[in-house]
Amino acid sequence: MWSMITDWFPAEGTFGYYLLRSSIIFLVAALVARILSAVIWRIEVSRVRLSQRRFSERRQVTLKALITSLLNGVAVFVTLLMILAMFIQPSALVTSIGLFSAGLGIAARPFISDFLGGMVLLFEDQFVIGDKVEIGDRQVNGVVERVSLRTTHIRGEAGELWIVPNGDVRTIRNYSRGSFSPANVRLTVPTAKFDEALEALSTLIANPGPNVIETPEIISEAGEIGSNTVLLLKVKARHGLGSQVRRELLARLQLALTEHGIIVDPDTPPEPQGRQVSQLDKPIV
Repeated sequence: MWSMITDWFPAEGTFGYYLLRSSIIFLVAALVARILSAVIWRIEVSRVRLSQRRFSERRQVTLKALITSLLNGVAVFVTLLMILAMFIQPSALVTSIGLFSAGLGIAARPFISDFLGGMVLLFEDQFVIGDKVEIGDRQVNGVVERVSLRTTHIRGEAGELWIVPNGDVRTIRNYSRGSFSPANVRLTVPTAKFDEALEALSTLIANPGPNVIETPEIISEAGEIGSNTVLLLKVKARHGLGSQVRRELLARLQLALTEHGIIVDPDTPPEPQGRQVSQLDKPIV
């Protein structure tokens, strides 16, 4: 039976023989890479659970993509080496690999840097798929859509797709991991009604709401008083709830000022892009 099967195999030394052998090597390497990927994934999950760290679903997706990318690259490299070994003597192959590696290290330094950066992302939880980030060195803002061993795909705020080499990922600002969201309100009041405005604001900050994590502060950024005075109500809301808290405060503030006979239009600054307003003055209240 076996002899009948082997009769169908190409003769040794022919093109078909090498093609069949190369295909088998590739399939075995791909299967081993798949098995190793599953084993490494199990080990990583067990390690995280033992350390009792947070392991979100988005982190799992990112980590799986990086592990798969890494092992696929290793499988392709090992397959190429085994195929070359069929045609080149081992001693000559080692020498050739050494010369090739030296040349590759000089000519392809950016690519090597990208792969090393991908390996760093593999072990460090800097960002995951779905996070809104800013790559500081490249001034790229957007949501992470895909992470591979060589590149990171980021969907920009205008819908454009940024493909950032991992070697260029140096400084990262992760908006999705902030401890709070600013909900500041800037208010211009007549100086003649300054005391009444402070009383209204003091009443407001006495009970700012359940989504405010710290007692709000009233400051004057410019520190100037003229016919009108500009006050800033600094509010720290729970992360991701800044806009909601600001709307609630604006409605309550308008009502409180109206009760004190002050008719104004609160001037709300644009939504900050993760930057905190510096406190130039000590709190008035």
